[in-house]
Amino acid sequence: MLAGPDRATVGALVRLTRTEPGLRAIWLQTYDEAEPAFARALAERAGLPADDLRPTIQAAIFNAALRAAVEHYAWHTADTDPDRATAEAELTATLRSALRVASEGVV
Repeated sequence: MLAGPDRATVGALVRLTRTEPGLRAIWLQTYDEAEPAFARALAERAGLPADDLRPTIQAAIFNAALRAAVEHYAWHTADTDPDRATAEAELTATLRSALRVASEGVV
């Protein structure tokens, strides 16, 4: 099993994106670069052309939900130090919640 980066370090880095413009730019650029891959995967899964607007919009929604969930988790767990299993479960729950909200659409 591959070990990922230390959760506390990643959380601290994500929290810095709130106050450090250079880090924020890199953070947002990373998400921006991932979005076309999400759109291609969604288009392929739906049997749609790669340039169809629907998967492009869905990818943007999916991507924004993931980013918002990770940021929310990092900012709301700054003063906690759960064990790895608890942290993973809490992050998973936050991601699922964000994706559920995204799937509901705008009301």
